[in-house]
Formats: sequence, structure tokens, C-alpha cells
Amino acid sequence: MNKLMIGSHIIELEQTTSTNSYAANLLHSGKQIEGTVIIACEQTQGKGMDQNVWESEVNKNLTFSIILYPDFLDPAEQFRLTEIISLGITDFVKTLLPSDGNIKIKWPNDIYIGDRKLCGTLIQNSIIGNNLSESIVGIGLNVNQESFLSGAPNPVSLKQISGINYDLKQSLLGLCSFINIRYNQLKTKYYAKIESDYLSLLYRFDEWHDFIVQEKSVHARIVGITNYGQLKLESVEGDIYNCGMKEVVYCL
Repeated sequence: MNKLMIGSHIIELEQTTSTNSYAANLLHSGKQIEGTVIIACEQTQGKGMDQNVWESEVNKNLTFSIILYPDFLDPAEQFRLTEIISLGITDFVKTLLPSDGNIKIKWPNDIYIGDRKLCGTLIQNSIIGNNLSESIVGIGLNVNQESFLSGAPNPVSLKQISGINYDLKQSLLGLCSFINIRYNQLKTKYYAKIESDYLSLLYRFDEWHDFIVQEKSVHARIVGITNYGQLKLESVEGDIYNCGMKEVVYCL
């Protein structure tokens, strides 16, 4: 199997509404090179989950999208893509903050340092027949931004933690290389390792906390991830909840 090189083809934009939208328009015009990266200095309508706005100061952070064709995955397995993207990002961040043991993945794919959000991901999958046909992976990593004004509850950047100003181009190449390694693990079906690594980094795993589950307050702990990527909670009363994206809220 040929090894994919994510980031070997990079499209650099000064400004765009969102790199995911730009990538989608590219795909509408025809098939692109797998691993193509679209990066923008400024996104005017950057989006997170549930249409949340992603704040990013111009020329301070990494806001980019990757085009992938994970047609080896059944649609029921698409959470595996979420796992490896999250792991690739955490692998990279650990090289910059090697002494920080608080680097975690907040289900499904936010990267946290302690209780603060460092990175968000928005993955848009297309399905044809029984396979994923194409995926657009949008990533927003807070790198050199020193203040956040949007009112988002808990953002943090690499520079706020380390005091270091990072080279954005080198950071992009480094991040792409770590995602590439994890994507090739997925292609070669290293599922047990991927699942184990993801669970080992899961934010608040096996810790008792308050959650809102289906609009009800529940004191529970995270005990795992279902085969379909749902968050599995166990309440203090012993009840089990398998939660989809809009069925659980963390009480931070």
C-alpha cells in the first residue's frame, strides 16, 4: 500500500470564509490529491461543532483543512477517523509541551490542556454506498494568540502555556506528519492500538463529574466509547448512558 503524505500539497490562502467550505468547492470541481491541505491566514466564517464560531486572530494560529478519501472504512466505523485525527494532534502537541501531562482529548475531538480548549476539529464525511467516499477534516489549533475576545468559555494557546512564539509553517508540517502516521495506522487496521491510545487520553475518563444527559443532571463517570463512537457514561446509581453528540453536556 502506498504511503500517503498529508501536507505534500498545500494551498495557501490569505483569506477565505472557511477552509472546509473551500475544500468542499474544490471537491465539487473534481477529485483532488489525497492529503491536500488548504490553510488560511484568516477565516471570516470559521466554524466549529454545531455552527459555533471559531475565533482565530490573523496570522497567529493554524486554521486548515485536509482532504482525505477513507473509502476503506464502513460508514459505521467513521468514528475511527475522529480518533486518529485527535491522536495525531495530541502526538504533535506533546512534542511542543513534553512536560505537560494535562494534554487530553475531550470527546469526541477537542484537544484540551487541563480544562482549557487548545484545538477544535470539524470533520465532514460523504458516504457513497457502503463506504466513506471523502472526508474534509477542518482543524483550528491555537498557536500564538495571546488573548481571546469572543466570549468562548475556556480557550488557550500554545504560547499562553509555554511563552514560546512558534513558526506556523514548521508547525503545520509537523502536525501534518503526525496525523499522517495515525492515518496510515488506520489504513493498516491497527484498531486495537488506536482505541487504546484514544481511551488513555480521554478527558475525564473514569472520573466522577456532573453531566447534563438528555437535559437531566447526572453525576457520572466516563467508562468508554461504544462501537459507534458514542460516549458511554455510568451514573452513581449504576445506570448506563450511551450518548450521541447532542445528548450530553460536560459541566466544566
